[in-house]
Amino acid sequence: MLCRLRTLLACTALALAGHAVAAYPDKPVTVIVPYPPGGMGSTFGNMVSEGMASTLGQRLVIEYKPGANGALGAGFVAKAPADGYTLLMAVNSTMTINPSLYEKLPFDPLKDFSPVSMVFTSSNVLVVNAASPVKSVADLIALAKAKPGKIFYGSAGNGSTPHLSGEMFRQLTGAPVVHVPYKGSGPAVIDLLGGQLDFMFVDTAVLPQVQAGKLRALAVTGKTRLGAAPNLPTMEEEGVKGFYVDTWYSLAAPAGAPPEAIERLNAAVAAMVKSPAIRARMKDIGVDPPEDTSAKYMDGIVRSDTVRWKKFIAGTRIRLD
Repeated sequence: MLCRLRTLLACTALALAGHAVAAYPDKPVTVIVPYPPGGMGSTFGNMVSEGMASTLGQRLVIEYKPGANGALGAGFVAKAPADGYTLLMAVNSTMTINPSLYEKLPFDPLKDFSPVSMVFTSSNVLVVNAASPVKSVADLIALAKAKPGKIFYGSAGNGSTPHLSGEMFRQLTGAPVVHVPYKGSGPAVIDLLGGQLDFMFVDTAVLPQVQAGKLRALAVTGKTRLGAAPNLPTMEEEGVKGFYVDTWYSLAAPAGAPPEAIERLNAAVAAMVKSPAIRARMKDIGVDPPEDTSAKYMDGIVRSDTVRWKKFIAGTRIRLD
């Protein structure tokens, strides 16, 4: 009788094990890019889909849901099932700038998401047309002050880091420049090349046009020089004290995602950014690997940047509602 009972218990345990929840992930993971295809969003999508798949053992499917400076896609992910199978390409404009620009958002960056990991960081580049007489940041400031209200800069759109870079430039230098928002950086770069704009701050996707001699780069907006462009000075090095605008790209999951899913995703990012091939690719596209890939570090960055941008935007006239 005792043997029969033991056999029955063993069989029951095996049956339960067979119906246990499979280890994460047991199906493809979707990454929502809240911007149109092209530019750094596509670069990010391609990198994580190729760089994380082997570690996770599943495909990463990239979907684009643009709108409202990233708020539409972020709102979609915030309301997705918290199972770790829907992730957001979370960038600082969406997570730490939008809350100070919009009265109402379809999500709360601090409450509705679980940070996974920083993927890469970068900064914007200040560029002018190669035919421009402007050869330095000081030249640009002098030109803007000599022609008040007649020097125009383009951006990827209202509330984007290129827009806020321009606003910071105006505030810190007193240069009376005029903002012209575009729907993405591509059309703005075309107008800069065509002479309709005088300058712009733009992501590092523009570096090939600098190398081709079509645009002239004057400086970068980060605290330090870019690994991909070590000869370009920072804005502070060019004399604009207190100028600092970085850009970062991360992964976030809906709040309440299983800890084991966050850990697996975090480990996959950490393995990816340690890869020599990925690091070489990052350098080629003008971005730098993160100094820390932990979820705790990511959470701290979101919180500190939210405070920083709230203070900056409170001192401007920018409002998008």
